[in-house]
Amino acid sequence: MKRLLLLALFCIPMIGAVAQDAEKDRVVDAIKMGDAKELSALFIASIDLTVKDASDVYSKAQAEQILRKFFNENPPVDLVIEHSGVSKSGDKYFIGILRTRTGYFRTTFFLKKGESGFLVKQLRIENSKNDF
Repeated sequence: MKRLLLLALFCIPMIGAVAQDAEKDRVVDAIKMGDAKELSALFIASIDLTVKDASDVYSKAQAEQILRKFFNENPPVDLVIEHSGVSKSGDKYFIGILRTRTGYFRTTFFLKKGESGFLVKQLRIENSKNDF
């Protein structure tokens, strides 16, 4: 009985990590596919969005249009997450390099825990300082 209880206590924290990984994977897959509609479905109502040199807080619909334009001009090839962590406020963050047909972009996104799971509260796609 003690073993079963210990096993249950060990596995419960893993459930949250798996859910968070699933949301991260959905974001990464949408970016890799250049699917602005799927990506915007994962946003909070007003997202802090930076695409290249333009930065502001946008509605989901506005963000979708901006990302659609970016993906049309810069078709994605791959996104590799190089770093992840947890901010002081408890948000999960992921930093990677987006490779497109036109160049490389440093990509950062924050996932915020909401009532229905993790949602993207901030997305940054910035010119990379180095081409890899």
